[in-house]
Amino acid sequence: MSDERELLWLRRVRDLSQALADETRAEDLLPLILDSAIEITEAERGYLVRVTGRQPDGRPACRVESARGFSQTRLRSAEGDVSRTVVQRVLDSGEGLVTTREEDADVLEVSSVQANRVVSILCVPLRLRGEVRGVLYLDHRLHGAAFSTEDLPILRTFADQAALALETAELRADAARMSESLRELERLTRAPRGAEAAPRALGRFGALVGSSPVMCGLFEQLERAARSSEPVLLLGETGVGKALVARELHARGELPKQPFVVQGCAAVTDEQLEAELFGQARQGPNSGALVRAERGTLVLDDVAELSPVMQGKLVAVLRDGQLTLAGSAQRVRVACRVVAITRHDLLARVEAGDFREDLYYRLDVQRIRVPALRERPGDVPDLIEHFAGRRLAFTENALSLLCAYAWPGNVRELRNEVRRLAELDVEVLSARQLSEQVRAGRGVSRASGTLAGKTLGEVERAMIEAALREAQGNKAKAARQLGIPRSTLYGLLQRYDLEG
Repeated sequence: MSDERELLWLRRVRDLSQALADETRAEDLLPLILDSAIEITEAERGYLVRVTGRQPDGRPACRVESARGFSQTRLRSAEGDVSRTVVQRVLDSGEGLVTTREEDADVLEVSSVQANRVVSILCVPLRLRGEVRGVLYLDHRLHGAAFSTEDLPILRTFADQAALALETAELRADAARMSESLRELERLTRAPRGAEAAPRALGRFGALVGSSPVMCGLFEQLERAARSSEPVLLLGETGVGKALVARELHARGELPKQPFVVQGCAAVTDEQLEAELFGQARQGPNSGALVRAERGTLVLDDVAELSPVMQGKLVAVLRDGQLTLAGSAQRVRVACRVVAITRHDLLARVEAGDFREDLYYRLDVQRIRVPALRERPGDVPDLIEHFAGRRLAFTENALSLLCAYAWPGNVRELRNEVRRLAELDVEVLSARQLSEQVRAGRGVSRASGTLAGKTLGEVERAMIEAALREAQGNKAKAARQLGIPRSTLYGLLQRYDLEG
């Protein structure tokens, strides 16, 4: 595959994968997945099947969910027998098939394939947690070289994201039904008026604290990403807790007991980083972080600081799934999930020529943005209690100042403030005990003069309106800008009567 075509494919896969993540209805996802696969590969025809159970002989039972260029009658005909043979091979092997590859070329020798003038076939499984959930079948009757061996890894990545999107949509629908049932149960068992309310519980998601809409959106994204092994690009300002989010992502993954390895990419020479990341022959095949993290998670902290040379070497590893140990010709397999962390706008760096475009698209398969603390002022009381280890008492003015402050250092700055306050021998903390910058209200929110004095609901509404304006009404784009799933945005639109 040429560099230009590879970049085009990577860009399309990234964009289409994110479009799948925005779609919330499984019935709408199915044709979108197939149309996207045809768009990526420029296939002539295709169809998508899903595994629905097991046949008496133990083999997967499948159902065609969406088709382009095929009718149901045709799929049941002799031509359908051909495509079913291909699908069954992929189901049995769990691997992709492309007829330009020597070991798959025999498919074109089948008489019914020749009779239907199919000259190129590409077929990949939809996998999730090592299990085949379906198959994408694509073909062409005009161009024998329509698909190549190099197409397989990228299309497999897209297919795996499609399987994840389908499961997410179905889980979301199940959760909505369960939520409705729970609401009805709560209505029937509601405590009588005057009963004592239960103590307020901290909003938690594992080690993460928060219950604001933007944090609920983050938790939903983490749940989704944890069910996949594809790379994750983790974005956020300094101090928001990106490393903690990465650890929570690993803990909720399929293999939480496998290694969790963090490799810093800043303030280190290329020679040192190459030895730490890829390993050295004299230190053994498991000396590099990429290999030590096998079946687990490798976090690349400050990935934007990689030099052009190291960017090129990392691209080769992600593309080939193998690395060469420094000092030898020995090739070592790499099988870990990569989580890249940065506070920088990587796309802007790509456009400036400071970051490789192909590396960016290989890392940006799943994107998670950790919100700044100023975007979730309602979480400040819970975070204070979490960091203090107990509930601190504040005057109303002091608590208002803490919630209104912009926290340019984010959660890290709040943690330091709380630890200092917790050491004071004061029964009720007033504004006098707060840091000077908090009392003065320095920071973005106060300096702008647009959010001061507003309630949390008013702040959320203003942020949503601003995002919709900047996205020119495109809700999917606005949701991505806010760092929340589109389903969360729809709920907020309804809450603040902004749907019209």
